[in-house]
Amino acid sequence: MSGHGPLPVAIPLRADDDMPVGSAVDPISATAELGATGPAIRRSVPPTAILRWLSAGLADFARAPLPSLAIGLISTLVSWALVGAMVATDYAVLILPLTAGFMFAAPLLAVGLYEGSRRHARNEPVALGATRAALQRNASQIAFMGALLMLFLYGWLRIATMLFALFFGLELPPLGNFFTTAFLARENLDFVLVGTGVGAVMAAIVFGLSAISLPMLVDRPMDAITAAITSMRACCANPVTMALWAATIVALTLAAAVPAFLGFIVVLPILGHATWHAYRDLVDPA
Repeated sequence: MSGHGPLPVAIPLRADDDMPVGSAVDPISATAELGATGPAIRRSVPPTAILRWLSAGLADFARAPLPSLAIGLISTLVSWALVGAMVATDYAVLILPLTAGFMFAAPLLAVGLYEGSRRHARNEPVALGATRAALQRNASQIAFMGALLMLFLYGWLRIATMLFALFFGLELPPLGNFFTTAFLARENLDFVLVGTGVGAVMAAIVFGLSAISLPMLVDRPMDAITAAITSMRACCANPVTMALWAATIVALTLAAAVPAFLGFIVVLPILGHATWHAYRDLVDPA
């Protein structure tokens, strides 16, 4: 009898052993699993629901105007500070990214408005501490969602700065005639098209992720990723309605910005309350 041990048995390799990690994932199953993530959503919400959301938002604003006006005033003061910084530095490159970036950060400013509408629905009193109460209830996940939005804002700032450098070089037009030179001059039409296209794509992604995710985090004990996926699912299930809702938000925000941003004091709180009612229409109750 030999002193050697048993010969090693060769284990046959399967055809997919050398394939990259994740290559065996069925994309259809993965898509179905992603589509089932989070609470159930309502489909075929009609575009006429937008008028109902705005009406309900106006009603919430009228029931407790002081906390809502405080948040609107903060938005106006922040806008003045940003414009003041641009004027002081004569740094026109900030105009486009900060204008679009405000839309990225606005959902965070409205956390107190979502909490106010939540309390109105429960017939509870609404006070100036609504924002603090909402943050204390689900602070980590709201902060995570805020960090995600700020990451998109930072990315947009970097992309916008790069676009300015590509089309204008290091010699930017002065702030006084920047709008005329950059947006109305025929030779800069390619800059307008590229900048608008890139900004629209990023804004659409951010809107999809945040359209109802932050109201959901204020209302329910869930994580930010699930809330963002649910928000995207709701937008994809109601594309026409949500596209019109996004256009409505942009149009009203721009109109409110015309009178030296003073319109933000009233318009942004109404939009914030209306967003809460959009969330309640698009997502089934817990």
